[in-house]
Amino acid sequence: MRVKCMMCGKEEELSKLHKDYKKLAANPAAAFICKTCSLKVTNQAQKGNDVLKKK
Repeated sequence: MRVKCMMCGKEEELSKLHKDYKKLAANPAAAFICKTCSLKVTNQAQKGNDVLKKK
């Protein structure tokens, strides 16, 4: 299954073993975020939490 990341637009090929395959097969309009973007968002959120803790 070919999907497109909602954040960066990168296209990926998902196999039936991918964790999001069933969700996307059932609802092709569901949001997909690639691993790279997911890690970026997680990292930015963590940095934001660290800044708030220092105040």
